[in-house]
Amino acid sequence: MAQMIFVPMTRDEARALRSGTATDRYRGCAATPSLAASLEADTVLEEVEYAALSNAGVLALVLKSHVPRLVVAAEVLEGQVRDLSQRHGEVDVGGLVWAQVRALFADEPDSLQAMSLASEAVAGETLATALAAPEVAAVLDDYDLLWFAPEELDQLPA
Repeated sequence: MAQMIFVPMTRDEARALRSGTATDRYRGCAATPSLAASLEADTVLEEVEYAALSNAGVLALVLKSHVPRLVVAAEVLEGQVRDLSQRHGEVDVGGLVWAQVRALFADEPDSLQAMSLASEAVAGETLATALAAPEVAAVLDDYDLLWFAPEELDQLPA
């Protein structure tokens, strides 16, 4: 059975994934049972996946500081994902290939200053700590990650 996962990457990491020269393991977020349990009881799968995407966007601020956020959405096999049993849906993903990528999510150009401030505030922190930071809340409240097709990687706004 396939599962949608959301992995923060730099543009260079995404290009390496596309070319087949990527690393073997990534940290990301998914609609895990822990994430679903942290939301309201009647939350549907699409809403849990949206929360996972949002959390992956924040994880990008933590792991990939001072670069525009990029989240790769990929449909992977369950065996490729290890649930880290964290409240915010953190997972470890292995064996990811470009053919599994279904979409890219990147910052809108107007968000870059706010995103940079948020990234500076939370670089190296845990996802839970980053989600509580006021700088991150400002980014989440005011800016969305924009959807792009995988073939648009080279045209993403910088």
